[in-house]
Amino acid sequence: MTDLKNYPVFICGHPKSGTSLMRNLLDSHPQLVVYPEESSFFRRFLPQFKEGSVPALELAKQNLIHIFAWNQENPPANQAGFPDRNYTEFSFDRIADKLANANQAGEIRAAGDWLSTAVLAYGEAAGYDLENVKWWVEKTPYNEYFANQIYKWWPDARCIHIVRGPCDNFASYKRKQTHWTPEKFSVNWVRSTSAGYANQQKFGANRYMILRFEDLVSAQEETLAQIRQFLGIEDDPTLRKPSRAGKSWGGNSMFEEKFEVISDSPVGRWNQILTEREAALIQLITAKYRDRLGYTETSPRKLGDYLLAGYWQTRRIVYDLLKRNVD
Repeated sequence: MTDLKNYPVFICGHPKSGTSLMRNLLDSHPQLVVYPEESSFFRRFLPQFKEGSVPALELAKQNLIHIFAWNQENPPANQAGFPDRNYTEFSFDRIADKLANANQAGEIRAAGDWLSTAVLAYGEAAGYDLENVKWWVEKTPYNEYFANQIYKWWPDARCIHIVRGPCDNFASYKRKQTHWTPEKFSVNWVRSTSAGYANQQKFGANRYMILRFEDLVSAQEETLAQIRQFLGIEDDPTLRKPSRAGKSWGGNSMFEEKFEVISDSPVGRWNQILTEREAALIQLITAKYRDRLGYTETSPRKLGDYLLAGYWQTRRIVYDLLKRNVD
């Protein structure tokens, strides 16, 4: 029997790029166990695990499986108002016991085993037929920065990196992060996207897929066929009906849109939201990867836009060089 814990799929990409849609299209597929929330495993659990100030089991309860104690009567502040985020039907105690038993039996040997065990414990509690499951799936933005660790722990892993046109991505993201400037966003978008291409070159396109959000929503059947081939899974009607923990999911758009099927309405929305200056700066700073990805929209540009974009591009290059030397 295949040891399922060794076969993860990590969804990667910049926030508000379509990573949630990707996860929730996979959610109900019978050959996948899809964790219903971001685990923030690499950015939250792992640093504390390495620090060692909290016992690993307690840390897992607080940071990995805490979602199964959420409810609408007493939700955490960041989840209030989301009625589809109530997971109390999946017993927190049962999942915690599964983790404790696996740890006691010596099945958790590396930090990554805490994540795989937590996801599969959820799968068991949710009634998945684990004998027929091929992959478990986790989605957290910026997973792309941890690809080296992913493939060290899980050599057979797959990553699906979602990229969204930077103007539309910023139009959505700035409604959540109102203090972000187009310059700051663009540098972050380039860093995320360049990490994806570096990962694909290092680990191979057969293990690291880069997928445009626009293709996912505008060329649905062709894109779903690519995903099925990439994961080696069968076609299933659930791939066309996004869900979360098996329940219909209407999206988490910053524009408060709800839908039952995939919609391409967010594509090109930046035209009505961004100023000419915002769009011009984003397009200039992200030009290298916009061209590579086939994004061709343009806005009027002034000399000051070119100068400011050049400053931010230089700043990013210097930052990346310094960080590389530190690492």
